[in-house]
Amino acid sequence: MDLSLTLIDLAGYVALLLWGVHMVQTGVQRAFGPRLRLVLGSALRTRVKGFAAGLGVTAILQSSTATALMVTGFAAAGLVSLVSGLGVMLGANVGTTLIVQVLSLHVAAAAPALVLLGVVMFRRGQETRWRDLGRTAIGLGLVLLALQGMLVLLEPMEQGAGLRMIAGVLATQPMLALALGALLAWAAHSSATVVLMVMSLAATSVLPLHAALAMTLGANLGTAINPCLEGG
Repeated sequence: MDLSLTLIDLAGYVALLLWGVHMVQTGVQRAFGPRLRLVLGSALRTRVKGFAAGLGVTAILQSSTATALMVTGFAAAGLVSLVSGLGVMLGANVGTTLIVQVLSLHVAAAAPALVLLGVVMFRRGQETRWRDLGRTAIGLGLVLLALQGMLVLLEPMEQGAGLRMIAGVLATQPMLALALGALLAWAAHSSATVVLMVMSLAATSVLPLHAALAMTLGANLGTAINPCLEGG
């Protein structure tokens, strides 16, 4: 019974993490969506500008998938060359890495303040943009709360037989870990979400390093599936 409740709690934190990332993405896209597309489109003329734009847009949206979908739209319309598009995607992957690095710091204490600020902006803001930015702040707070909750939940489970068995299977089957990471990133439409979850498992020594690396690689592969489907 305790294991079942723990798994439900873990699933709840993962869902909270997904929802927080979703709120950040929708808030930023509603506030700056047309401008982001304009910046990305104008930067596609050169590789260096494309790289910088891909990094910046992904860092703001917290999703390389969203950036890739934009680039796919430009490519489908014949507005971007292969070299420029690859430059944008390289910047997008670097942007995802920066997101994970920042959120991996001990910044969970800022979560309540972000949620409070977001609610005030959302409820009191007279302009639509301020309400969208409030949604973004709430999303960031939820992401930090979810990560902190996962770390607290998983810490006493390091020696649990059930979780150790699952981690052992992933450790001995790197292709399974890679496929699981790809599947989760495809379903979540975000490799950053999956990498953050894997980071929490690795930080509590539940998941071995090589299995975590395999899942991270799978997450980066999985996030490329949706743009490929959209481009097809």
